[in-house]
Amino acid sequence: MSSIGVSASAVSRLCNLLRICALLLALGVFPGISRTHAQDAVTGSAALVQSAQSALQPFLTDPRWRAVRNALGGARAIIVVPHDIQAGFLLTAAGGSGVLLRRHGNVWSDPIFIQIGSVGVGFQAGAENQSLVMLIMSDAAVDQLLQGAMSVGGSGGFALSNLGLGGGGSGNISNGLEILSVSTNSGLFAGSGIAGMKISPQDGFNQANYGAGYNMQAIAAGMGGNLPSAGTLRAVLIEAVTQAWYQ
Repeated sequence: MSSIGVSASAVSRLCNLLRICALLLALGVFPGISRTHAQDAVTGSAALVQSAQSALQPFLTDPRWRAVRNALGGARAIIVVPHDIQAGFLLTAAGGSGVLLRRHGNVWSDPIFIQIGSVGVGFQAGAENQSLVMLIMSDAAVDQLLQGAMSVGGSGGFALSNLGLGGGGSGNISNGLEILSVSTNSGLFAGSGIAGMKISPQDGFNQANYGAGYNMQAIAAGMGGNLPSAGTLRAVLIEAVTQAWYQ
């Protein structure tokens, strides 16, 4: 039986070729590849915004949650994590993809694309085909969340327990209500699941829409309107805040 030998010089030449290809790709010499990836991310992020908008509708219309919905008039930011099988966005006990928008008066920022992980035992106890809506009720909590998520990046996520949440899941702490979390399938989120959640930026979607040097705090500080795909979602939230103020 004969064997095929590979010389050290051949292996070296192959390694050098791979390094050159990687360098050329990084320099944009093969623009079609990077452009296609970016286009996919733009398309995917637009679909996520649409899914988030659809997930909001039960929260905004179900009479069971009117009292919680009215709190939107005082919320400083909102997180929506949809469960949309058709669009490919799944929310399970392990987590899911979502958007975060910050409120300025009755105007909302453009969305920051985020990843939520470690949703926890409280979520596992309910049905998994449910979307999640979280109202962040103080500017300090929004700032801390954004700073924390930016600092950890993809290294595990910023745990919501770092906001000082108690075990009840609704976020009652000495300084007042910090976070209200609602499952659009089963109502108010119960148990200790909220404190176990971790939030991190979804870099691919954010970079595709805001550039490689995007800044979560700068996006949240803006008055929105720079992301056409989010126009309807922002309009829905503007109307919801107006209704909350005058009900």
